[in-house]
Amino acid sequence: MNIIFVQSYPVYHDLTEEKDFPDLANRDKWMPALCIQKGYPSSLWAAGNVPLETEWQYDDLPSLPVRIFEADKNSSKSREHTSRELCEAAKKEAASFFVIKGADGGVGLQLIREVLIPNNIPFAVILDGIWYHPFLKHAFAILYETEGQKKQLSTRGLRFWRPVIDEEKLIHLEKSVDTRHFSPDSGIKKEFDVIAMGRLLPNNKNYDALFRLSHHLKIGVIGGGPMYETFKNNYPKITWFGTIPHHEVPDYLNKGRLFFHTGLGDHFPCVIAEASSCGIPPVAFKKVIHEDVIPEEIGLRVSKKGFATEIQALLSDEIRLKALSKNARKYAQERWNHTSSSRALRDMMLLFRALKKTS
Repeated sequence: MNIIFVQSYPVYHDLTEEKDFPDLANRDKWMPALCIQKGYPSSLWAAGNVPLETEWQYDDLPSLPVRIFEADKNSSKSREHTSRELCEAAKKEAASFFVIKGADGGVGLQLIREVLIPNNIPFAVILDGIWYHPFLKHAFAILYETEGQKKQLSTRGLRFWRPVIDEEKLIHLEKSVDTRHFSPDSGIKKEFDVIAMGRLLPNNKNYDALFRLSHHLKIGVIGGGPMYETFKNNYPKITWFGTIPHHEVPDYLNKGRLFFHTGLGDHFPCVIAEASSCGIPPVAFKKVIHEDVIPEEIGLRVSKKGFATEIQALLSDEIRLKALSKNARKYAQERWNHTSSSRALRDMMLLFRALKKTS
């Protein structure tokens, strides 16, 4: 058995340098490392500016081989970049199957289109943001994060031409956070009513809600990007922290009384789990983030028109705020810890074995 996990986006899409990529601890690495721990040799592949071969080791998990292949920057959009080198390596590798992270990244799409499907090599897909692509019908397993994704994939809906995915192929995948690192810190002062986090990109995120709240509440924003200087100059009432090293993020999250995800397109951003793990109740728009992501006992789902009033009401209710904080921390420890993907990996292996028996 040889399993290769592949990042569909190049590493620099998330503003990460190749030298820093091996040090990031997240589910993308925990999943293949957990496979190795269970006796299934695995590795992690990605594309980047420069080639790199290294090992990643975290806590008590086994060492994980990591390979970065040179990307072909054949588009103005980094998510569409491909990697001919990665595809050539895949042709030579005796992999039992591939696991593609992301349904719309150029690296993953090229690999599926030019190597996996033509050579009848099995693959699974981890959904990340974009929940559908026609190639999903060829995957033996699809790992989804939200009930909304599952419903969209398994029902016909208005797009009658879109193939319905067999529910037996759909595997629920929990978020993963190191709840030992992302944890409450009573020694950090609550300087902000609301803390937020995200890349500051044009036409990508919705920050209007934060701009409105800043007239009445103290707001802090973690994250850098092309719009950093513009936002910093135009909205001086907000504290813009810029890019923060990942290992320092819990210190900044703990400065807030609430975490507000203002995005209008993400199904389940990891920072909701990270904030919850720190005991910071998450808030998001109810039409975007559904109840299975933010249950009412750990956070607040607000309306687009009345969000400011709803958030201020919660901030004024200290008893409820403390209860949500306690519940969020407990929920994250139980559901979103760094080994939370174990069940999904088990189910994926069962589907692969069933596939081999019928082929």
